[in-house]
Amino acid sequence: MNPSPDDLAIIEEQAADWLLLLEDQQLSVNNSQHYPAQLHDWLAQSELHRDIFQKMQQLWQVSTQLDTDYVEQQLAQIPPVNDISKRAEKRSRIGYFALAAAFFLLSFTVFINVEQPSNKTVTVANNSAAMTNVQNQFFRTTINQHRTITLADNSRVDLGANSQLAVRYSNSSRELTLYQGEALFTVAKDKQRPFIVRHQQSQVEALGTVFNVRANPTSIRVDVLEGTVSLAQQQAIKLTQGQAAQITQTGTITRSKAQGENLTMDWQQGRLVYQNARLGDVLNDVARYSELKITLGSQQLSQFTYNGTLLTSEIDSWLHSLDKIYPITVTQQGKEYTLTVN
Repeated sequence: MNPSPDDLAIIEEQAADWLLLLEDQQLSVNNSQHYPAQLHDWLAQSELHRDIFQKMQQLWQVSTQLDTDYVEQQLAQIPPVNDISKRAEKRSRIGYFALAAAFFLLSFTVFINVEQPSNKTVTVANNSAAMTNVQNQFFRTTINQHRTITLADNSRVDLGANSQLAVRYSNSSRELTLYQGEALFTVAKDKQRPFIVRHQQSQVEALGTVFNVRANPTSIRVDVLEGTVSLAQQQAIKLTQGQAAQITQTGTITRSKAQGENLTMDWQQGRLVYQNARLGDVLNDVARYSELKITLGSQQLSQFTYNGTLLTSEIDSWLHSLDKIYPITVTQQGKEYTLTVN
């Protein structure tokens, strides 16, 4: 006999309680030898218990890689599937978001890419009538890793190092959020569905074009290699092929020439190119390509202007050259660099 929806909901909540207990007691969910005896008894009750617990366990592990802002946005768009948030209020932040995301993903039909466990991709096809034909995906790269992704509409994303991208497709829209890092978008034309990329309070809209978005903590930069885009925050501006612009959180707009050629960006060739850039933004990009830890002795350093090109394969040498450009001292201790004003 197939279990009723109510029975399934009860088992899912029981599995969630066990996962929260393991998390509270700092026990690995992957090591069953350390499970409490009561959990072994619960798992032994039926194959359905074991299947649901295994699925929740897998989703828990995938969900810990999701950006917490992304989880909050997605959870806000669907009705509560249980009272898990009330029961988890006093749990650790990691445990809460992992479990909340797991329940969010469990409420859909989920496909997990198990071939690349360090870069898991979750594709969600919603079964509910209220959100028919909605697809959510989350992509990430690690330090010094690039990745090419083909989306459902055949648009292509070249994702730069240490980047996070959420994708939400529906029948009426194509919305993407670049939480951090950099990405080159080659957009498939679809006049019925605008292609929108968001970062913080800014958004970039295109209908058929090739453009690059670099997300910095305090700004967004857009380079257009083909076609036209609209870049908006407090106001909207148009950018055409060969043009670029950067908008800060305060709304300041700086226009410049687009980087790259032949529909390829310089960063894809291992070169980071800057013109009148904040040194703080440059160092933010450098951190995506190296395990080196860079500390600024004062915030004044982050406001220095940098012009030039650096190779991602020679970041150490570049750091050591900064004292020849600025009145600063560069101190190295192992993999840690400290920059101080003279």
